[in-house]
Amino acid sequence: MQKALQVDVEEAGYEFGKLILRNVHLTLEKGELLLLLGPTGSGKSTFILMITGVLNNLLYGYVKGTVRLFDINPLEPEGFRQVPRYIGVVLQSHELQIAMQTPLDEVLFTLENLGVENAFEKAKRVLDKYGLLDKAEVDVETLSGGEKKRLCLASSIVHEPELFILDEPTANLDPWGEREILNYVLELRRRGKTVIITEHKPRYFLKIADKIAVIENHTLRLGLKNSKDFIYSATVSLKKRREKERREIVRLEKVKFRYCSECSLVLRDTSLQVFNGENVAIIGPNGSGKTTLGKIISGLLKPIDGEVRIAGAVPWQLKPRELLKKVIYIPQEPNYFFVRNTVEEELKLAAEYGSLKLEDVVKNLESWILDKMNESPYRLSYGQKKWLTYIIARIYGSKVVVFDEPTAGLDFQLVKKFFTWLKEEGRTGVTSILLTHDVRVLENAADRVFIIENGEVKEVSVREGIEILRKPVEEWFYENQS
Repeated sequence: MQKALQVDVEEAGYEFGKLILRNVHLTLEKGELLLLLGPTGSGKSTFILMITGVLNNLLYGYVKGTVRLFDINPLEPEGFRQVPRYIGVVLQSHELQIAMQTPLDEVLFTLENLGVENAFEKAKRVLDKYGLLDKAEVDVETLSGGEKKRLCLASSIVHEPELFILDEPTANLDPWGEREILNYVLELRRRGKTVIITEHKPRYFLKIADKIAVIENHTLRLGLKNSKDFIYSATVSLKKRREKERREIVRLEKVKFRYCSECSLVLRDTSLQVFNGENVAIIGPNGSGKTTLGKIISGLLKPIDGEVRIAGAVPWQLKPRELLKKVIYIPQEPNYFFVRNTVEEELKLAAEYGSLKLEDVVKNLESWILDKMNESPYRLSYGQKKWLTYIIARIYGSKVVVFDEPTAGLDFQLVKKFFTWLKEEGRTGVTSILLTHDVRVLENAADRVFIIENGEVKEVSVREGIEILRKPVEEWFYENQS
């Protein structure tokens, strides 16, 4: 059987003397699926950058050893130039992958760079397949996070490569999008394609993986027994907080919003009420308006009609410092949150706004953050960036925290820690609004659940919300038991 990938690497990293990977040995046959697990920041994304030649050819990193991708050497400049013909990649952060202004341009970019014939017809066909044809020529900034993920999938498959690399493919996707991903992977398997998947929600892929590996302590190890600590869901249990007098902290009355005068309404007659200390989950399909609602609550968007109050104030009328005391929005793409050049400077700024001393803040930080104080926050792994945004938000001391897809990119240990943190903060009166597709958030943290459908918001029970999020994937498992 032809080898799709042969890796024998002594060590690799971004700077000499600061290795990320060592003693990595792996063989993938053509048509095999590798499920790659490991804690946040362990080097999974670095492994992908290494085997595609990006690490040493574009990022000025180094690789000691050999990598063979089908019949080319991606570590050498000549082989690296041929890599795009062999692989399709979906990065963990779609914001870092999309380069063009419209979905049509993004898919055409791949085809035209490879000199593929009938590019326009192929581009439209694949956009239709991924439900984006009606948005082919809109600005990508108007797409939801899940729609951007589907666009990355479309551009990864349009040139029909042999190896597909999916880095956290279900992150930020609604349950129906997760089902699409599972079908996408099965289709690749049926066509004999080689697939590498990194995931923090691996139960989706355990049944169909040919090989399972974990990267931990810089090294890759094969076998399910080495991966058990990264498979099972995290659960938390805290004593129920003592019921206090409920105070209204968030109120929306008949809010309407659209992005332009010609655009359709994203939200129509939206009303909701949230109380201090509650953890409220807002669910709904990709593109339904969850992020829009979160930004309205945070004062980042102003509705065209209706009333919004956060702790009694109109958010967009407040000065930045006053607004941060009341509410803060944490985007699903953590890069958008940072404004300073180093981790230490980010923490220092938050401490100033939170009226805290930096030395007091530093006392409570995890060791890995202390080790990276002088590094750029943009150089951290995706999961580390996400966790840093939560640390910073806590320092700001806002009464309401709006989390957009908070568990995406976090390993199960950090997810468990996050749930514990939510409950502890709730006991002190901090209100968390969680824009999410992750059923674990509802199972472990949510006090109440709202769903957005067709621009309308309604409250459902936590149990009903869990059933809504579980159903599409559970149906997929049932249909594909064989």
